[in-house]
Amino acid sequence: MKTNDSSSYPSASSDAHPSPDSTDGLQPNNNLNQREITSRQRSFFRSRAVWPIATLAMIAIVFGVGAKAYQSLNSEDVVAEGETESPARLPVRVARAEIGLSQQWVFDEGFVRAVRQRVLNFEADGDVEFIAKVDGRDLRAGDDVSQGQLLATIDDRKQLSSIDTDEADLEVSIQERNQAESALLQAKADFDKAQSDLRLAEAELIRYQSLFEEGAVSESTRDVYINDEDQARAALRVAEQDIRAAEDGVRSAQASIEASQSRLRQSNVDLEDTQLVSPIDGIVAYINIREGEYWSSQRFNSNIAQDIVETAPIVVVKPQSFEIELELQADEAQEIRPGQKAYVVLEEDVSAAEAAGVTNSNLLEIARQRGSQGQVFSVSPTQTPGGRGVEVSIRDFQLVRNLQVGGRVYVWIEAAANPNAVMLPLGALLPGEQTSYAFVVDESSGIVERRQIELGIEGLTGVEILSGIEPGELVVTEGINRLVDGTLVEIVSQEARL
Repeated sequence: MKTNDSSSYPSASSDAHPSPDSTDGLQPNNNLNQREITSRQRSFFRSRAVWPIATLAMIAIVFGVGAKAYQSLNSEDVVAEGETESPARLPVRVARAEIGLSQQWVFDEGFVRAVRQRVLNFEADGDVEFIAKVDGRDLRAGDDVSQGQLLATIDDRKQLSSIDTDEADLEVSIQERNQAESALLQAKADFDKAQSDLRLAEAELIRYQSLFEEGAVSESTRDVYINDEDQARAALRVAEQDIRAAEDGVRSAQASIEASQSRLRQSNVDLEDTQLVSPIDGIVAYINIREGEYWSSQRFNSNIAQDIVETAPIVVVKPQSFEIELELQADEAQEIRPGQKAYVVLEEDVSAAEAAGVTNSNLLEIARQRGSQGQVFSVSPTQTPGGRGVEVSIRDFQLVRNLQVGGRVYVWIEAAANPNAVMLPLGALLPGEQTSYAFVVDESSGIVERRQIELGIEGLTGVEILSGIEPGELVVTEGINRLVDGTLVEIVSQEARL
């Protein structure tokens, strides 16, 4: 272990008690040369000069940190004061009032019937022998038919036999009439001859009567001509009777002809009872028969409308003659007028759409795309006794899709329309006791103004504004319940055009 060499360093006593005569209190070691003393002195003075600089640096650092802290505090105070002067804005969604189509729709359900419907029924019993073919297949519902087209027949042998018999009877009656007419002609000829014979006998009698009076002929000769005149007169009476008899024979023969014709017509009607012929140009609405099956007239029930379409062999309807009957509430019916546009859609289409969760506007669009388009035909001026409703009918269909007689449908009626209305979404309305309000946003300041508005036509998605809002103004649609007049708002989104 190396120890300190006392000859190389000042002693403790010399450092602790320097001599007064030594430089700056340091007692030089006699063993050190003058250069070493000078070097130690310089190092000592250099270390004493560093302390003021370090102190100043520390003061500067402390001052900087304090200044920053002060500035931070002042900045927070300024922010706090700013928040007090500019309160937080409420987030809202808005929509712009725009010119568009306003439509009021009345919705209800009804039933389909046909204005021109023909129920074709067999009046006879028998096997179905024929059903018209369409593209090689049997006739079915939805097929077009033309007036006079034979659609189906049943076994008609009995009717055809009756027709043959009646036609033969008619021929016999005609022959009898011809014979009677011939007899009448002969009787008239005999009558004419009898008249001629009578005139001759009368002339001869006059001449012989004169001769008898002159005494030129005997009385017996005169009497012969008197007898001839009597016979001629009797022959004339017989001829008159023959004419009447012949006329009776002609009338009897004519009556027999007419009877035969009547029986023949009835046989033809009976034959028609075995045939179904379309009386109109139309569409087969129902067909309840098949080729080869036995048809009994007792199957058909004409007492109930639903039974008719389910039991009649064939039902033909005029496509444009469909009618929808519905019963509206009295207050809704006040807006309905003949000629208003109406859309009709089948119940199953609406049910499927509702199951999928569509909105009312979507249902209307489905009615437009899949339904039939007609118009209001009539509005009853009275209310139904039981339901206190008003009966409305829809006719004049320009477009028919899937309508079936007796089917249940849903109807949208355009009760009112304005193509140049100022429109707002329904969510922009704030209802009051007597009127409605809306909040209009000043786009430059973000301040809302509560305005009283007058409403017009209310549609499925929007409402017409008659007064209070101009086209182009921004109106709050969401967040409206938290607003008062003068509230500052922040627009977070803007709804698309209606």
